[in-house]
Amino acid sequence: MLVWDPEGADDTVWAKLREHFSEAQIVELGSFIAVTFGQQRVIKTWQVGHHELPGEPGAGLAARTAR
Repeated sequence: MLVWDPEGADDTVWAKLREHFSEAQIVELGSFIAVTFGQQRVIKTWQVGHHELPGEPGAGLAARTAR
């Protein structure tokens, strides 16, 4: 299993990220990756297969804020 190694994020990695993204965008990207990684861990822990846990039509934060 491949796991993120924070020690691998050296000055070179941060310099390359800053070539393309602002500090705020790097934080947002990191937050999105963290949430997605967490969701994937839960799905694997529950042993849920593709399309085995259907969502409600219109469910989600975007649907609630649009109302």
